Amino acid sequence: MRLVNNPNPPLLSIIIATKNRVPYCIKSIETILSITNHDFELIVQDNTDNLELNDYLKANNSDPRLVYNYIPPPFSSIDNFNAALELSTGEYVCLIGDDDGICYSIFEVVKWAKLNLIDSVCPNVFIDYYWPDAFGKDSLGYLTVPNFTNRVWRKKPIDDIQNLINDGVINYMNFNLPKFYHGLIKKSCFEEIKKKNGYYIGGLSPDIYTAVSLSNVVNKHIVIDFPLTIAGACKVSTTVAGLNGGHSGNLKDAPHFRDRGIYLWDKQMPRYYSVQTIWAESALKAIHENKIKVNLNTLNVARILAKSTIDAPNNYRLFFAETLKVVNNKWLFCVKLFTQIIGLIFKIYCIKIINKLRNMFFSKMIRLTNINNIDEATKQSNFIIAKYDLKNILESYNFPKE
Repeated sequence: MRLVNNPNPPLLSIIIATKNRVPYCIKSIETILSITNHDFELIVQDNTDNLELNDYLKANNSDPRLVYNYIPPPFSSIDNFNAALELSTGEYVCLIGDDDGICYSIFEVVKWAKLNLIDSVCPNVFIDYYWPDAFGKDSLGYLTVPNFTNRVWRKKPIDDIQNLINDGVINYMNFNLPKFYHGLIKKSCFEEIKKKNGYYIGGLSPDIYTAVSLSNVVNKHIVIDFPLTIAGACKVSTTVAGLNGGHSGNLKDAPHFRDRGIYLWDKQMPRYYSVQTIWAESALKAIHENKIKVNLNTLNVARILAKSTIDAPNNYRLFFAETLKVVNNKWLFCVKLFTQIIGLIFKIYCIKIINKLRNMFFSKMIRLTNINNIDEATKQSNFIIAKYDLKNILESYNFPKE
């Protein structure tokens, strides 16, 4: 376990910022360090309430690829992410969760990115793994490997920021923006942001803030329809909480503010707590702080409220009352809200039907059950995607002329 600066920086830094999820984090760390590739480092920035992870790693791990650092509370989640990035020395960085995994494909892609002077690689598909405890003690761990086309294409991400705002920032994964979370980013792009703002990540959501802020600094941005990571979800993960209607209520109860000090919530955003308001507010922060030129008057507040209400209908009265405080024409807004709710419900319903039919008749999606942990999920994932000649796919891509 390396505790000092690396005299020989690796090509890739895999980053985990963790807090109070020790059993999952240990399994993820051990699984990643079982990889035979040695041109990467694993950064683990720990803010757990106790020394359990710290003591375990000191007693059980001496791998020089592991960089572990513990900062006790009080320490905000965004500070934890910034501290993790500060520790990284790799030419490229990739953030994953403490219940996630890595596919071997990431090492082929990062070598290709370096060779072709690529700033950002955005995977368009993800492998999903739900730990056995994700939905209760009787649930089974299952792994979903989606269908992917092996397509590779170049995008100019800054062009998507206006569309993201028009959409209310509720579906940011549908936009091919730079992704620090489960993507590959050149560390020098983050240094550019830090030089301007004094920190790598601001706002409340590191995923959204970095997706928007990096769009303003990356030059060569590539999208691949191929998975690089495994997105895990355990019983205490934000993914599972969101699916169960959590992460909503009074703004003052949002854990994102914990130990953060004074935080100025954007005046354009309604003051209630939901996944959608946290995402949208973080996008606004990134736009303001990085001086990105977009028309913020088109921010789709009705769409934000509609999706927040669908996800957490019990909080509708609070959401609606707070939203009315930031809109001008309340009657026109109510009409927009109604159309957005109907449109989203219809879209969600149609997508479910389409996906069901596609999976029945056309999809090559693979779903495995009784997968007990991220190590098993990683082995199964790598076995499946090893059938694809990724190296040849990447080398055959012809970059468009500048």
